[in-house]
Amino acid sequence: MNRKKAGMIAAAVMLPVAAIAGSVAFFFTYAVVRMEKKKKKKKRKKAPAAPKEGEGLTFDCFRDKMEEGTRWFKEQDPEKITLTSYDGLKLSAYLLPAEKKSRNVLLLMHGYRCDGFSDFSCLYQFYHDQGYHLLVPHQRSHAESDGKYICFGVKERYDCKMWADYAVRRFGSDCNLYLSGISMGSSTVLMAAGLDLPSNVRGIIADCGFTSPYDIFRHVLNLQFRLPSFPLMNLTELAVKRKAGFDYKAVSTLDVLKTCKIPVLFIHGGKDDFVPTQMTLDNYSACASPKELLIVPEAGHGTSNMAEPERYRKTALAFMKKYEK
Repeated sequence: MNRKKAGMIAAAVMLPVAAIAGSVAFFFTYAVVRMEKKKKKKKRKKAPAAPKEGEGLTFDCFRDKMEEGTRWFKEQDPEKITLTSYDGLKLSAYLLPAEKKSRNVLLLMHGYRCDGFSDFSCLYQFYHDQGYHLLVPHQRSHAESDGKYICFGVKERYDCKMWADYAVRRFGSDCNLYLSGISMGSSTVLMAAGLDLPSNVRGIIADCGFTSPYDIFRHVLNLQFRLPSFPLMNLTELAVKRKAGFDYKAVSTLDVLKTCKIPVLFIHGGKDDFVPTQMTLDNYSACASPKELLIVPEAGHGTSNMAEPERYRKTALAFMKKYEK
């Protein structure tokens, strides 16, 4: 074989290998590595975007309301709290106590690449007016909390337990504690249900959560990038284990829910194209504890509480009151 042919064969072998390696590196960075938000230049305000035909109501449709809700929360001058995670990260949260004496506490876990201010922005004032203390963490690798890698609930579930334990210490052994999460925060609180949570946890509100990191990785890979699961999922799994230190097959909400004893209210948007609605239906089917289900037909990902605010609030409040002690 002459050198020219050998070079052509080598190139034919190396090019696909390089392409796969590049795809794995890109997807790992895109999905797992922390990215700081760039400060946006102030632009003239545009009207909230209307959804495209056939699509669900997105965050852009409620931009003004979300900004108003975030502004309200910050204007209440919430207390900043910092705790150290089991693996040494400094994690931050904001606490807004109820106006009057109350035993009811809401621990609100935000979603993927969001922060503690945005996902629940249109619910803060409502919950606070109902007499709930609001404990709002920034999840690891987000906003004011330390961390380099997003772990899709695998490590975050232990952080959730840490905040739950803190809430009980802060508000007393007789407090009623509710865990509520949106998107990745939903999966986080469901995964935390498999840990030794305080007995004060009366219920969980799981809004548009996925069933496992593996399932959502595969869905995003196929939906957004139109790439085959094999071999990219297998190789990405190795990168996640080696660099980020977690296994995205280590925990599944389906497995946790089979033995769950905490009541759960499942919520999902009927037009969610990021986390399929079917994942919540699967979670609901797997759940062994008392459970309720709310599907908001026109909501996209994470917008159910804005798409149908009255129905959402009425359902969530009735659920919490039902299990209050």
